[in-house]
Amino acid sequence: MTSNVVKFRFLTAAQVIRLHNTLITSAQPTQPSMLESAVQSPISIKHYTNQQNVFQLAASLSEKIIKNHAFQDGNKRTALVAADMFLKINGYRLQKVPLQPGAAKQPLEDALVAVCTDKWTAEQLGQYYQQVATAIEEWTPDIMAYKNEATEY
Repeated sequence: MTSNVVKFRFLTAAQVIRLHNTLITSAQPTQPSMLESAVQSPISIKHYTNQQNVFQLAASLSEKIIKNHAFQDGNKRTALVAADMFLKINGYRLQKVPLQPGAAKQPLEDALVAVCTDKWTAEQLGQYYQQVATAIEEWTPDIMAYKNEATEY
């Protein structure tokens, strides 16, 4: 009997900290347990709801990083780069603009602010991520390093 369950790679808290330190500012989370909770959220959602949509899982990661506020500064930016890397290690990357005709022209940063202010749900963010994502064409060494260190589930 074969299983239809899709396996994804999930970022670790250490990887999110590395992204934050490399791309945003060099600082440790002020609330490490809140960051750990955020990175575990998409794994829990996949496990308990059998969510198979990688964009919804990325949105869950973003929402939790934003709302758990684990870092002193840069939580929305960290949420964006973490979601982008999560998607990259699972075969996609975020674009600045939607690729589909008629898709909403909502900049990525504005979408994260909408989640932060409760104007959008994580589900709406996942739908937006799906509109602005494209398949990875080249697996760079950086992406492969994150992929190889990530948790598979």
